[in-house]
Amino acid sequence: MSASNCPETPRQKMIQMMYLVYTAMLALNVSAEVVEGFKTVGNAMTKSNENMVTKLDDTYNNFEAALKNNPAKVKEKYDKAQEIKKLSDELVYIIDTVTYSFIGEITQKADISIIDPNDKENTIKRTINLMNADGSKNFDSIAEALRVGGFSWIQKLDNNHIGTPYFIGKAEGKEVSEGAAAEVKRRIIEYKRAVKEKLGADSSHVALGLSVEDMHLNSEGKPLSWEQLNFNNTVAGAALVTLTRMKAEVMNAEFDAVNMLYKQIKSNDFSFDKVAVITRPKSSYIMQGGKYELIVNVGAYDSKAKFEATVGGTRFTANDTGAVVYSTVCNATGPRTVTGTVYVKNDNGTSSYDFKESYFVAEPMAVFELTEMNVVYSGIDNPVRISIPGIAAHNLVVSLADPNQATIVPDTKAGAGNYIIKPKVNKGKIKVNASFKDGNQTRFAGSTEFRARPLPDPKIYLGTIEAGRGIPINDLKGMKGPSVRYGPDFAFHMKTPTINKQTIDITKVNGATDIENRGQQWGAEVMSYIQKAKPGCKITLSIDVNMPDGTKRNISSTFRITR
Repeated sequence: MSASNCPETPRQKMIQMMYLVYTAMLALNVSAEVVEGFKTVGNAMTKSNENMVTKLDDTYNNFEAALKNNPAKVKEKYDKAQEIKKLSDELVYIIDTVTYSFIGEITQKADISIIDPNDKENTIKRTINLMNADGSKNFDSIAEALRVGGFSWIQKLDNNHIGTPYFIGKAEGKEVSEGAAAEVKRRIIEYKRAVKEKLGADSSHVALGLSVEDMHLNSEGKPLSWEQLNFNNTVAGAALVTLTRMKAEVMNAEFDAVNMLYKQIKSNDFSFDKVAVITRPKSSYIMQGGKYELIVNVGAYDSKAKFEATVGGTRFTANDTGAVVYSTVCNATGPRTVTGTVYVKNDNGTSSYDFKESYFVAEPMAVFELTEMNVVYSGIDNPVRISIPGIAAHNLVVSLADPNQATIVPDTKAGAGNYIIKPKVNKGKIKVNASFKDGNQTRFAGSTEFRARPLPDPKIYLGTIEAGRGIPINDLKGMKGPSVRYGPDFAFHMKTPTINKQTIDITKVNGATDIENRGQQWGAEVMSYIQKAKPGCKITLSIDVNMPDGTKRNISSTFRITR
């Protein structure tokens, strides 16, 4: 598209100006002052990106309101906007991933302390762990550190040796990039193509920017690709600012495209005599004692002309955001209905619009789910999942009615809402209570009882044959020993019992009986004894095993020897 058809927007001009500032820094020696300049420019652009996210959210919210008012008119443009949003989110995710990965390359610290921006006294520091358990960088933590502290905590912003191999590849002289910059460029080109395809003829009205295909000339007149221009021999701080700028350009392109679609549906919008009431409850499923909150809007509202509404018998005037917020405490359970009327002034006076919303108030109830079986076994870890509908897992308070019967602790490996119960008794019922934090108080939600049982005896197998069945003589003589395990009807996952000692007896065989053998594998004496066995004999195994709960048991089984 030509510049005459798509002139630069003020936002794009601002982004380019900020980029010129940091480019000018590259011409200077990378001193401490210049590094601070990178931080300042990076933080400013990050703040600008946050503001752009807010503008995008507002536009999408307006789109949704318009869709509710007039679906037939809005749906086609709304669907295009949602498709462009999906494409933009995917590209922003790629740029963010490259950014966090690169920060992980240049930052050596395992954790950092940052002043909390919400602390007006600037005295409270937040410690953020940047590492995963395996020693790799945690991208979610890096994202949170950028949100809280901007660029201020990042190390080695003046380093110009890390960026080139990471973004360009190890071969600096190559014309084609082999690093992360090539992937970003490829995704940007695909994004622009896809957005233009979604917009069709309307794409001529949108300036997407994101010029990555053009070649540039260096000081010697030799051509440079976009990757080489922005990332070859570039200090780390400049590379991060470039990525931040690219993210800004993506969101700027998204805003221009979506805003253009929105303006098209608003260009000949309906008058106020066709206003529809928009009601948005925060939740239609309320816990007893909780609060029901309903936001009431009118489509295409005028912020300078506040409307009035009667909701639940109370009169309200719209606030500065053009909304009426109604709330009521829900003490009684069951289905509930809230009705109201919105009064909107128009050229002919005042029009009224009635509405009705339904919601359900539920009694708090805990949900207990054993993830392995329907009883808990003593001496071992029993996984259990506990939840309360409508309550976040971190607000759960789980306890035992009698701590002498068992222990219960969070299962950190399985995640929030999962616990490990370890009974201390072999019989009886273990009662578990569940409550939840509600503001400054803790409210009881329910309890359940689990049956404690000792672990059952495992079964003895010869190969795949279970005790009590016949085993062919040739199969027996070819074996090296028995195995002890729980059969397929026992669904609990645990360690397999180990064999400590075994005694073997074969009927109708002359010579020694009750031969002892240490461990699982049969020794030479047992193997010689087994060679004398014939069909019709019976082999009896008495085995001492070490159980998963730490106890020792003796189990025995007999097999019939067949042909």
